[in-house]
Amino acid sequence: MKPVRLLTLGAALALGAAVVPVTIAAATTKAPSTTCSLAGPGNHRDESAPGCVAADVALDRLPAVGESATVTVRLRSQVALDSARLSIRLPQSLRLDAAGSGLSAPRTVGLDQAAEQTFALTTRGRTVTVRVTALAAGPAQIQADLTDAAHADQTRSAHGSTVFTVGEKAGGSHQGLVGTDSAAVDAGGTRPAANGRTAPLTTAAPKAPSAAAGQICATGQFTVADKTGTWLAGRNIPVAVLGRTTSSAGQQTYATGLTGATDGRYNVCFTAPVTTMYSVQVMFTTDSSVWRVTDNAGANTYTVTTAARTNVPAGTVDFGTTSPTSTYMRGWHAFDTLNLLWGIRASGTNCWTARETANCTKITLHWQPGSTDGTYFDPDGRYVALEDADPDSEHLVLHESGHHFMDLLYNRWWPVFDCPDPHYLHKRSGPTCAWTEGFANAITGYAKGDGMFYWPDGESVNLMNTTPFDPSRPASRDNIEDGDQVECRVAGSIIDLWRRTDNGPAATFDLMRRYQSSTFREWFNDDRPLTGLDTSATARNLVYTHTIDYRTTTPPGSGIANGGFESGTANWTITGGVVGNWTNYPAQQGSWYAWMGGNGTTNTDTLTQQITVPSGVSSATLNYYLRIVTEETGPTVYDTLKVQVVDGSTTTTLATYSNANPSGGYVARTVNLNNYRGRTVTLKFVSSEDSSLRTDFLLDTVSLSTT
Repeated sequence: MKPVRLLTLGAALALGAAVVPVTIAAATTKAPSTTCSLAGPGNHRDESAPGCVAADVALDRLPAVGESATVTVRLRSQVALDSARLSIRLPQSLRLDAAGSGLSAPRTVGLDQAAEQTFALTTRGRTVTVRVTALAAGPAQIQADLTDAAHADQTRSAHGSTVFTVGEKAGGSHQGLVGTDSAAVDAGGTRPAANGRTAPLTTAAPKAPSAAAGQICATGQFTVADKTGTWLAGRNIPVAVLGRTTSSAGQQTYATGLTGATDGRYNVCFTAPVTTMYSVQVMFTTDSSVWRVTDNAGANTYTVTTAARTNVPAGTVDFGTTSPTSTYMRGWHAFDTLNLLWGIRASGTNCWTARETANCTKITLHWQPGSTDGTYFDPDGRYVALEDADPDSEHLVLHESGHHFMDLLYNRWWPVFDCPDPHYLHKRSGPTCAWTEGFANAITGYAKGDGMFYWPDGESVNLMNTTPFDPSRPASRDNIEDGDQVECRVAGSIIDLWRRTDNGPAATFDLMRRYQSSTFREWFNDDRPLTGLDTSATARNLVYTHTIDYRTTTPPGSGIANGGFESGTANWTITGGVVGNWTNYPAQQGSWYAWMGGNGTTNTDTLTQQITVPSGVSSATLNYYLRIVTEETGPTVYDTLKVQVVDGSTTTTLATYSNANPSGGYVARTVNLNNYRGRTVTLKFVSSEDSSLRTDFLLDTVSLSTT
């Protein structure tokens, strides 16, 4: 027996809780289809597909300052890559000797250096070895990134690393890192301008206000580097000015503040308790009143502390440009990225949503160097888990934080989880999956302003792609499936509504705070009208450009209203609950269709609509797609579907199908309506089943064409 068919999913889906999927599997391009099983980065609590390649990094010893070690990068592959690109990246506190390895000379990338090589990689794999020499003590991370230069695809990308601490003396080095504090690094070379883009270090900084009499003002700028080594302003980062009055006095916090919201500069002052402070220094942390970045245990936030200035009198102390070490840089970059979400929250309070005005719930990111725990939002622990390289994509950080933000808007309520494993931006998933993932992607594309989604390896998909799916080609990030069960289509629709009809996302956030939606359809059709958001023909036509058909009027020339059933039962009269968006079968287009029969017991279903067949035309044809799946066998007719026209008191059957006509997919069908030109009649589909063995009649994309 077919499942119960719910026309409104909200109440039913509200009964469960969801574990939110997070890292989205990327679309494949034209690379050959291969089933792969290599464990990619992470513990696969995410929804990404198993990888086809893997990269492992190992040291033959842990070098202390002045000592050397051999780094072995082992590459494994279950597919042949004609153009595999390997990048080995390490901090400048290690000297790289790549002689004889085939790698390029190292180039500077922020506070790191990277050497690269492109080669053919067979399924037998490859091993690359280099030598490194430790130049300074402290945290260090050696990374290897492998990509397929010919076929950008997450399953053909791998990231591996090893993390260790370099000791001052032989035997003093150890695996892993200790603590989350790092000494400040002078970024050197460049510093961000007010807009966050790079500018020469000689660019004049705004003059800090003069310190008042008896005050000490700490001033400077905090910067972070992204994946490419581009320096960015570290915005809204908590600053604390620490000091000691004498050499034997305990250190105290004398003033706190934030770096600038646009340029990362700070000027934090306090009244000096003594004429000359023994020492003054500045500490930055990834823990603000509204968001934070911690280690994977969630116990420790990251800090950067400048060198202390001694014998400091009243006045201004310029600490210059400060950055974290390269090993911890990604965590600070992730913290800075959340400024983009903060900037669009539209809560009207100093918290994420209007639910709170003080003691705000924080958006929390768990990350640490070398982490393989990710990528997901945990609604029970209320944190986002990021893998080692995830902060390289601001889009990914915003996507995961978008799930956290939805959790805050819905006050910890989540619709039932229906994401397949894996799920893809460009493929049909489930109505709830497409809504929750689509919303998170809309946050990403809107906050970044580019309507895109990028993965850490640089692969991307255009969320604003409005080209309909071409069924003659495989689904991919350039050939996106249609309808409201496709994450990319939902994301693009939301972004367009925010940009073109809603004057931004504020009204959506207010709606979500007040009403819970389980699907995009529910949010658009049922909930948007509750707060006055536009659901007019203009909004519906806009959504339709993203292949989601919620139009309620008859498209010009179609003669059939809601012929794709994308507006549910609108314009149709039904019995038996025959219209829905079940995942048992796909729709021919979009996500909704009519499912007649399918009970396996004596039953009759009907689907009718009154139509007007135009006059003054040479011909009129009813078009529809029909798929028939049956448990019956043989040529004997047991279950039927009839296509009828009711004209006054006369009912005429124009076509009959049965269990004897099964089809593997949807088949285009037509019937002639010439006899009804110029008349208003009732179009009727009727299914009849006998007492056993079900037959499913799946109907979609009903239209009227004339010539």
